[in-house]
Amino acid sequence: MVAGAAILLLVSAVLPWVKVTLQVEGFTSGASHSLDRSFNGFEGTVGWGYLTLLCALAAGGLGVVGGVLPNGRLVGATAIPGLLGLVSLGLAATRFDSAKSAVLDGQPRALPPVVRVLLEKQLHASLDFGWFLALLMSLVITGVGVAAFVVAAGRSSGPVPQPPLPRQ
Repeated sequence: MVAGAAILLLVSAVLPWVKVTLQVEGFTSGASHSLDRSFNGFEGTVGWGYLTLLCALAAGGLGVVGGVLPNGRLVGATAIPGLLGLVSLGLAATRFDSAKSAVLDGQPRALPPVVRVLLEKQLHASLDFGWFLALLMSLVITGVGVAAFVVAAGRSSGPVPQPPLPRQ
């Protein structure tokens, strides 16, 4: 289960994480133009997709090796990369302003400062479906890791068999 969630977490890193839209009302009635730009986890404005990718690889490796071994504690260790993935997603969610600036910086001509300020007020940044998929998979990896660790600790905390006492 952890390996499947890690694969989906890998896929979600290349899907759009942040979407920036600009709605410009035209001078004539009913005319409007929109500008949409999406950024995935690897682009410079979001930039925390590499950490999420490493967390997915670590969780997948621990999940596969832990599934083969009889002790479930190695699968429980997948909670660590799952938590780091959640941290990287939180950091990516705080980068909305840099995504807005990247849209304006990508224009072919330099914008005058007054126009730039006016356009920045009209830009709307939102989280996109790739970020939500990565969040869901990080939560699954963390939850399965914690559950596997609790189950493994419950198995080992049972009564320890004592060797028989020597007869006198």
